[in-house]
Order: sequence, then structure tokens, then C-alpha cells
Amino acid sequence: MFEKLKNAAADYGGKIRSVDCMIIGENVKIVITTLSNTFEAVLYVNGNAYPDAFNAEEPFDRRTHVFYVPAGQLSADTKLRMEVKAVKRVNIVFHYDFLFGTPVYPTEKELAAKYDNGLHILYEEQETLCGGVEYFHKVYNDKKGRAVHVFYTVTDPEKASLYVGTPADGYESVGVQATIPDMIAAAEANGKNIISAVNADFFDMFGDHHPSGLCMKNGRVVANAESPRPFIALLKNGSHIISDNSETPLITTTAVHAAAGMQMIVKDGKINDFAPLEPFGYTRHPRTAAGVRADGSLILAVVDGRIPDYSNGASLVDLAKLMISYGAERALNMDGGGSSAMYTKKDGEFLLRSRPADLFRPNAMLIRKDYNSLLIEKK
Repeated sequence: MFEKLKNAAADYGGKIRSVDCMIIGENVKIVITTLSNTFEAVLYVNGNAYPDAFNAEEPFDRRTHVFYVPAGQLSADTKLRMEVKAVKRVNIVFHYDFLFGTPVYPTEKELAAKYDNGLHILYEEQETLCGGVEYFHKVYNDKKGRAVHVFYTVTDPEKASLYVGTPADGYESVGVQATIPDMIAAAEANGKNIISAVNADFFDMFGDHHPSGLCMKNGRVVANAESPRPFIALLKNGSHIISDNSETPLITTTAVHAAAGMQMIVKDGKINDFAPLEPFGYTRHPRTAAGVRADGSLILAVVDGRIPDYSNGASLVDLAKLMISYGAERALNMDGGGSSAMYTKKDGEFLLRSRPADLFRPNAMLIRKDYNSLLIEKK
């Protein structure tokens, strides 16, 4: 697809692993993956600079860089130059030159089929948490016979609604973090009757813990009012929506609670953004999703993963298809990996229903501290 011409600087551990591209509207999406961590990537095409559209704030994948270039900028003899910095040697800038060549573009339909692991139901159980909130545990097999465990709740907005949990139930947006149980306890200490909870937004895990997108609590903007990331919100009229600032620009005046995710994976009941070509999208991870049905019901779901003999995670296509099967008209991909966790209240106590795990913390009792969470509050 591409011909690598040369590495014009000394190798500081950032060799190119892959270069892929596809047509997205009038642009070409170019995904460049390095073998080791790199950051502050810029792609130069015909002298024009295109910043990294993926890794500006994401702590989870410092090897993947995504650029959107107008299709008219590219031809068979176009040279591309990517400049990056090495994480461990931040003062060193190095670059790679490519000849664009004559690519064969995959379609989104082809990629969606490729990333679909063919999950089919084996077992399910259902439990009423309270009037208006139902809990489900479903076990699937993929097309290779590997298990996937999914946990989700469905909430009637007439009986319960979204409440955004934060550390100490407060309004600080930097330098604070807490486990989901601690956020539940803080909300209940302030008189909230919490029924269930999952983790929420991506956050700066290795820095000051700030959330990556919009966060609103009790009608107050906590962080990132202008963020372009999609969000889930409870509006003042009592309804739940999944939208973004381009579609709902006055959200900060109409929402009571809001928390952002990254991709709107379902729109109009169909697969929407599944991060095509990006390892984040097609690799199977633990996942958390929020969805809204046509009748206004709220769905919060967690897929367990990274525990091969128990549960093997989901691609974003898998996650979208699961949310569609649960009735979601719209669904949002929240923070996943080691952050993914679901709690529900039973007999006055909160139970950890899922099994949080990641490559570095395989012990389910070591619960990650997050920035915010999605809590279900009984009315």
C-alpha cells in the first residue's frame, strides 16, 4: 500500500509498524502506528501540516497516530513526512518520509465485517434492582468458541435517572480521582439513593487525572464545555440523550448531568463510529458503553476482557452490535480497559458484578481510581 523511502534520523525506538488509509467523506484517514511510544505527531503533506487527531489527550495508546488529509492533497507521488517526539527523550524530534503510492482503500462495511467477532448468546440471567431498574448478565461465545461476559442495566427514566459521580461528589476537575465505590459513597452521603454504577470518561491517568471531554454535575460545568467529544446527558426535562456539541450546542444550558465518551458507536440504531483502522477499535478490550433507547430508557453496559479463560473482551463493532441488540438507538463508547467496572446494589450493599482486569492489574480486587462515573439514582 505504501513504500517507505527512508528514516531520515537516528532510530530512537520509534520505527514504523504500519501505515493504513481509507476514505472518510472528502478526506483520507491515515493511521500510522509506530513500534514504540511516540507523541506530538504531525503529518506534513505537500508542505501542509496535519496534527494528530487521535492522540492529543489519549494516555492509552502512544503508538497510534491518526490524520485526516483532504483527498485532493494525495496522489501516487505525494511524499508524506511524519514528525514525532520520543516519550523518554522528549527533546529529540525525528521524522519518517513515505511515498503515498497507489493505495487500495477498504470500505467501512468491509472493516466492520472484519472486526465482528460473531458473538452469540449462550446464557443469560435477569434481576430487578428496584422498580424501574433491571440488571442483566449475559454470556456469549465468539466464532472461535471463546467466552465473553456482559453486564448491563436498563433504567426507566420515570423511576430513576443518571447522576454523574465525581471524587468526594465535588466539582474539582484536576488532581483528583476516586474508585467507583468511593464515588457512590460520596453521593449517598449527600442524600442520593444510588442503585448501580459504571465508570465514565477517559481521563489523564498518568497526569493530573482531568477528564477528556465534557463533564457536568447538578447543572454546573465541571470541565471541557467546548469539547467536541460525544456525551451522554440528563436534561432538565428528565430525558437522557447521547449527542455532541455540534448537534446540541446549548447542552451546558439544558443539561443537569453529562459525561463524555469517545465514539458514538450507534446512531439511529445502526453501527456508527467504530474507529476503523485504529488498533483501539479492532482490538478486543474490556469496554463500557452507555445507550439510550427510542422510549428514553437508559442502558449502561460493561464487557469483561483480558481474562482469556473467562472473558475475552470486544471490538467496537462487537460493542455496537451488543448495544443494538439491547435496543439502543444511540450508544457511546466510554473509558474501557482496566477502568471498566459495574456495581449494583443488593440488600443495601454494592456488589462488583464484573471482573475488572488489565495487563498490569489482573487482580479484580485492585479497583482503579477514575475521574468520574455514571451512577443511577432512584427517584
